[in-house]
Amino acid sequence: MMMGAGLLFMLLFAVVIIGLPLLIIVLVAGGGLAALLKSLSGGAQSPATPVPPPSASATAAQARTCPTCSREVRPGWNVCPSCGAALM
Repeated sequence: MMMGAGLLFMLLFAVVIIGLPLLIIVLVAGGGLAALLKSLSGGAQSPATPVPPPSASATAAQARTCPTCSREVRPGWNVCPSCGAALM
């Protein structure tokens, strides 16, 4: 029993002494450590590309609402699915 615990301790010691520095070297060489630290610190993120504003006709089609219940409806609908009112 004692021999098994000693062997387990030696393996754990070898993993910590050899494996941890090896893992750090691999992360630094691959750039993974820098990316990890950047994500943890909330560093500068890549700027988002600006989205052009939608055209007036696209905005009008998206903003169509039911005259009775004021819920949003799609352009091709003839009847409001919420209240059943006829749409023009």
